[in-house]
Amino acid sequence: MVGIYLESLSIRLMKYMKDSQKIEYLISLFFNTGRLINEKSNNSENMGCPVSGATHFSMLRVEVLRLIEKEEPTMKRIAEYLKIKAPSATSLVNGLVQIGYIKRISNPNDRRMVKMKITDKGRGYLKNGMKQMAEKIKEVLSKLKQDKIDNFIKIMEDINNAYK
Repeated sequence: MVGIYLESLSIRLMKYMKDSQKIEYLISLFFNTGRLINEKSNNSENMGCPVSGATHFSMLRVEVLRLIEKEEPTMKRIAEYLKIKAPSATSLVNGLVQIGYIKRISNPNDRRMVKMKITDKGRGYLKNGMKQMAEKIKEVLSKLKQDKIDNFIKIMEDINNAYK
């Protein structure tokens, strides 16, 4: 009952907010949602990552491993895909190589061309990570009514399509 009241209250308040206030509120919601997801994910069981300070589930690692499993991309492609600078992608990849989730494969005809390939250990982390993400999403969605879930999916599709 309280949840329904708060939901209708926030909808009524949104009508009186200026556009700049709505944007600030949306930014706050994005950050808070991200924080809550990270907090839940970091409290998850150890996924076999031996690097100090990196024993928790990482959505970024899972996403990179998904790309590498699908494409065996170059460093440049990883940076482009993540929308980050090459040095940041290199740092991420170096960490994944160090813990044995991926390996670098050189092209014998062009040593400058190096592709990334997922290892069995990386596939295990990826499988476990996807399972954890699915569990977290199911947990969140189980608290929502079906029409809210359908609306959320539609909004996410619209946002994705707006940026294509």
